[in-house]
Amino acid sequence: MKEVYVFKTSAKTARQIHDATQLLNSLKSIQRIDFDPEDCDNILRIESTLQISREIIELLNLNGFFCEELN
Repeated sequence: MKEVYVFKTSAKTARQIHDATQLLNSLKSIQRIDFDPEDCDNILRIESTLQISREIIELLNLNGFFCEELN
């Protein structure tokens, strides 16, 4: 079953979004990546078949991005 996960991030610029997307593409269970830099929280939406919130947060944080899941 596909789930949608929503995160607050620090990715604002086109370059930051590109870099973060490249990192996230390494996680094979992700089916869709969508950034919304117009939102005040720089929202990241992920569609995945697995529960991968922790992996996403760790991957982005280890690479210089702020990332936390929104409930």
